[in-house]
Amino acid sequence: MTPYGGPLSALNRLFDRAIGAEGLRPAVRERLLRRQLGSIDRTAPAMLAAAIMIFAVLGLASWHEAAFAPALGVTLLIVLLHAASLLAVRQPFDPARDAEWAAAVAVSLSFVGGCLWGVVVWLLPAAGTAFAGPVLLGCGGVLVIASLSLVHYPQALAVYCLPLIFGAAARLPWTGLGLEAAISGLLLLGLAVVIVVLGLQQAASLLASGMVLGQAVEGASVDGVRDGKADWTWGMDEEGLINRLSAGFAAATGVGEADLLGGDFVYFLRCVTEPDNPLMERLERDIAAREAFEGVELQVVAGGQECWWSLSGGPLHDRDGVYLGYAGIGSDISQRRLADRRITTLAHHDSLTGLLNRARFNELLDHSVTRLARYGTPFAVLMIDLDGFKAVNDSQGHRSADLVLTELARRMKSSIREGDMVARLGGDEFAVLMPSAHGEEAVRSVAARLIAHLQMPVTISGKDVAVSASIGVAMAPAAGCDADQVLHHAGLALQRVKAEGRGAFRMAESTGDRQERQRSSLDAQLRQALIRQELVLHYQPLVSASTGDAMGFEALIRWNHPERGLVLPSEFIGFAEESDLIVDIGNWTIEEACMTASLWPEHLTVSVNLSAKHFLSADIGLVIRQALGQSGLAPHRLEIEITEGLLLEAVDSVVEKLREIRALGVTIAMDDFGTGYSSLSYLLKFPFDKIKIDQSFVAASTRDEVARDILRAIASLGRSLRVTITAEGVETAEQAAFLSEIACHQLQGYHFAKPLDPAELPNYLLSHVAGRLAASEARQRA
Repeated sequence: MTPYGGPLSALNRLFDRAIGAEGLRPAVRERLLRRQLGSIDRTAPAMLAAAIMIFAVLGLASWHEAAFAPALGVTLLIVLLHAASLLAVRQPFDPARDAEWAAAVAVSLSFVGGCLWGVVVWLLPAAGTAFAGPVLLGCGGVLVIASLSLVHYPQALAVYCLPLIFGAAARLPWTGLGLEAAISGLLLLGLAVVIVVLGLQQAASLLASGMVLGQAVEGASVDGVRDGKADWTWGMDEEGLINRLSAGFAAATGVGEADLLGGDFVYFLRCVTEPDNPLMERLERDIAAREAFEGVELQVVAGGQECWWSLSGGPLHDRDGVYLGYAGIGSDISQRRLADRRITTLAHHDSLTGLLNRARFNELLDHSVTRLARYGTPFAVLMIDLDGFKAVNDSQGHRSADLVLTELARRMKSSIREGDMVARLGGDEFAVLMPSAHGEEAVRSVAARLIAHLQMPVTISGKDVAVSASIGVAMAPAAGCDADQVLHHAGLALQRVKAEGRGAFRMAESTGDRQERQRSSLDAQLRQALIRQELVLHYQPLVSASTGDAMGFEALIRWNHPERGLVLPSEFIGFAEESDLIVDIGNWTIEEACMTASLWPEHLTVSVNLSAKHFLSADIGLVIRQALGQSGLAPHRLEIEITEGLLLEAVDSVVEKLREIRALGVTIAMDDFGTGYSSLSYLLKFPFDKIKIDQSFVAASTRDEVARDILRAIASLGRSLRVTITAEGVETAEQAAFLSEIACHQLQGYHFAKPLDPAELPNYLLSHVAGRLAASEARQRA
């Protein structure tokens, strides 16, 4: 549609040519109209105030004149007209739909106002009366105020001022002022020309400022965004509406240019991205805060296909600092992301079945062992051997055997729980890792489901092929606390199944009464350890990746056993998990860590790992509040670490508790990030303050390019989400340099310091913290 019509068309075309707006696209023309009407809206109260003032002055000056009544009546009409104009411009309207109405009202009210002022001038009596001076002064004042109010809308300015000026000029010969009248008439006509020219210049300037966004987008960079290769450009105005885009942007979206122009940019992106995408939420916050953003990588659905975009943008301002909108660039990075995904898939997955390969399974198993040692999280391993597969391979051939393996792999994946992982170790050997196996019943259920699904015939080339499975199950810590022990016991259980007839599963046998007595004894000793205060905390520094200065410490529990010496948590936390002791131990850990940290310099933080069972069983929010209150530690100095295994339990209740902790001002970190299937999905469920990269990636970074790429990707994700990135297990200077280079914030590991016992901690604080603080203060004083 055209923004104007009817009797105003000729007038608008005339002024459009004068200001260079002729031929503008409708969307841009409507944007200019919004700016012009917005200018009138902002100055309408001043016009009304001026009319009321002139009405009062004329009334006082002419109350004894013959023209008092008609002049005052016409001036009152002007006041009412300006009041109506103020109400009209304040009514909500859609310029795309009501442009004709808005333009017609603005110009019509301006014309009527100008004519009424012309009538007032016509009522000017003969020279020498008290009425002449105020009228002329009021006429000049009206012209000045109208020029200021309507200067951006030359159509309205012209039809407002010209009737007044021509009326005054025509009336001057009747005032008896002679030569003075002629001079005044020439001045008024000259003033008319100046006002019209000024209005045209200001309207052209307004149009030019509105086009700054488009001019900036023609370049490949904007303020706050580094130059880089871009496939397309985009821009939006100060209201967030798309007002400029390259042909490549329309092609990438699969939407026509006409449909995109004038649309809400953020709303459009929200429609093509997944709900609750944290990167999209971050981009929205940046735009709302008028901040630049760079390299935000969004997964979108464009043209019916999934793809990846990299978007950068920055705010635009004119020379006076007025916000004009945003300009930005974008690229389709789908090919790169697909290539990265293929590289990772090839490195971690079996090429035939798509399952994890042996190397990746061993990495995840080591990770589960670490979690058991740190948090006491039990896990289970199921070793699977296909019965009768060799006969299929011999009778049907390799191709048919591969089809059988592929189908059975699909069934295995459908039989396990979310968060569990299945791998092909080689040939017809498979394994399932259940990283959060809180109970034998859940493990038995998965094993039974696997047996049932795998023994169903597989149809190959119209023939049913029968293959069954034997499964050996080992649960940690009952079957051991390290990878070799767990795999050994699972293998023994599998051998017993095969010896007893195959096609079933068996749990790894315990060591009998001796082990049960040991468990009972350990339970009793742990209870006494709490009473005798034998549990202690060691503190491992978290250092700045850029300066090497200590930023805080992670609290790690130890048992100072009177006979066995220092006992690591891997030997007793698992038993505490199976009893109610984990709640008491966990509560003590939080209280002790807060009390100790309250004695440190105020910039140092303390991190506490929470066991999943402790988190779920205790009123964790109350425990933290009491610990902070008793110690006097500032909430922002306490950091709570959890793993994604906790979010497997009961997502809603866990997220509710996390929000309660966050509300206290405490920082929340996801530990061992990147080792499970669902790490990214958990970032959507709760906005963590910190991500701790698992030490397995750090260890592999010295020899594995894929591990380095994964670390770079996690660091990039952290920058996009604006969360702190901490890398664990840093043992060499080479690792520290690489992690600092990719913009990790904190580093932790033996390269900097081992976990410090209570006797070593004061010396570390004096030598590594107090000394640097004193030096820093000295430099500041100097």
